[in-house]
Amino acid sequence: MVSDLILLAKCYNHFKEANTGNEICKMYNHNKMTKHIILLRGINVSGKNSIKMQDLRLLLTNAGFDEVISYIQSGNIILSSPLAKNDVKSTIHHLIQEKLGLDIEVFVITAEELHQALLNNPFQMEHEPNKLFITFLSAQPSTDLVNKLQAKDHGQEEFQLINNVLYFYLPDGMAKSKMNNNYFEKSLKVKATGRNLNTVQKLISLIQ
Repeated sequence: MVSDLILLAKCYNHFKEANTGNEICKMYNHNKMTKHIILLRGINVSGKNSIKMQDLRLLLTNAGFDEVISYIQSGNIILSSPLAKNDVKSTIHHLIQEKLGLDIEVFVITAEELHQALLNNPFQMEHEPNKLFITFLSAQPSTDLVNKLQAKDHGQEEFQLINNVLYFYLPDGMAKSKMNNNYFEKSLKVKATGRNLNTVQKLISLIQ
């Protein structure tokens, strides 16, 4: 299935450039191109899961994705594709696993979803943007787990959950905080990846 998606993506690229191809390619060419933001979980952290962004951009471009750009080394990619969101996710996961030998959790977010996540930010503007995190969850956590988490004492650290996006603020920074990506994954039984407000705002500027 994933290999078929990669072939379709390559087929699309070839048809677009050469205006040739079979009927599948012709049909595929009419699909709407959608901008996707790719957030990779836990790469280039303390020497683990190392991926060079230049290599990843080339890998994705060769697989048929369009307009591939990256931002910093924490695994932020913007690209265009006619593939559905879930197909983009499975294709990229397969590519990284097959070509780079890494099993990385891949989050795919549309431009509209990223804009909405920023608009939904419940914290006031005076919060320092490098200490405010917007974290995307793989699924909506259960109400029971959320209630248990809210009942815990987090000191001055704050969090709020809106749909499957979790917002948290660390007044003293990440270094000695209780809240972090692993903490929320363990507490809510979901996969998660987050970026600080500065990074989210930069990604939005890159897709406009």
